[in-house]
Amino acid sequence: MSTKDSVTIYYQGHLLHHRQGETLLETLLRSGIELDFSCKSGVCHRCMLRCIEGDIPHDAARKLPSHQQETGCLLACQCRPTTDMMLAPKSPEDMVTRSMGVALEDSPSSAWQLTFETLRTLNYQTGQLVELMSDSMQDPVLATLMSNPDSDEYVIAQTDPLARLPSWLSRESIDGLSFCVRGPFPVEPVDQTVALPPDPQLWHQLGGDNVVRAVLTTFYQSVYQDPQLLPFFERVTMDRIIGKQFAFLKENILGEQVFLGEQPRNTHNWMVINDALFDHRQHLMLQAMRQHQLSESLIERWSAYEEQFRRDIVKYKPWPKRFGDLVIDTEQYETCLLEEATVCDYCGDEIPANTMVKFHKRIGKLGCERCSLTTKTLTETAS
Repeated sequence: MSTKDSVTIYYQGHLLHHRQGETLLETLLRSGIELDFSCKSGVCHRCMLRCIEGDIPHDAARKLPSHQQETGCLLACQCRPTTDMMLAPKSPEDMVTRSMGVALEDSPSSAWQLTFETLRTLNYQTGQLVELMSDSMQDPVLATLMSNPDSDEYVIAQTDPLARLPSWLSRESIDGLSFCVRGPFPVEPVDQTVALPPDPQLWHQLGGDNVVRAVLTTFYQSVYQDPQLLPFFERVTMDRIIGKQFAFLKENILGEQVFLGEQPRNTHNWMVINDALFDHRQHLMLQAMRQHQLSESLIERWSAYEEQFRRDIVKYKPWPKRFGDLVIDTEQYETCLLEEATVCDYCGDEIPANTMVKFHKRIGKLGCERCSLTTKTLTETAS
């Protein structure tokens, strides 16, 4: 394939112009984009990115394992773009490290701990999550990294107390056992996202209220037809979410205090959204912007306002809601006594008064005895 004279690179809200002869890594570094890299020869894989749109040159991915090639991964130091490309950072899901078992033992909390060494440096922090998988990347189990990367010789991962022992793992075969570690996954940020300053000129250059609302309408029409994103909007009408996102953007870009909802970290606290899904969402938004013929420079500036909240949305397990020092875990059940009879939210049967029930804090549903193993009448509880 012949190389285009002018190639444009889209990366995390930035619009970059690639120069002929440059590698993708050189384009990113020249443009002032921070990117993890080391060897620049395709060995360390630290500059790996994912291609969302565009052609991946053969040399850009040939040094990666097949499972990473299949998900659109490439090495920036080996990539010389031939077409426009939309790129995303490597996801923890893309990072698979071959490892070897050392020991497996129970912990005081009834969980089990796996001690192992990695065949490639694992950059992690204590408390981060990883996924432990068989050598063929099957039967995964989530675990928390307990070791200190600065002082411990081996890596130690501990599972949840209720986690089962996967079929590929046993004490008898642990010494020298080959397996895979996916991650590490990010933990909840302790600091608040510092929002970009308002840019009223951008709002007017976009075309004002009518154009922004039209773009959002086109975008959410795609979202509500998308099987990956639709489940997150199960109980929200399209008109309502368009209105909320319109007000949120207007407040952030124009600077007017018109948004009355919660900030992204709390709004999305229960949604397990990985980088790949966030990138998929951004791709649909990019298509909507282009459909309304926004210039590439305006797309870049608008995208920056959305991209800044990635760290508040991407996660691998639910986060609690936070209001100052108050922490509310919405993913728990709460027990209460029914003063009046009601109906089961799952099957519609009547639940009599004086029944102790559990309901989910976030979705607000409660179940009858038949639907919920934890629902008991006061008479049964007393006996």
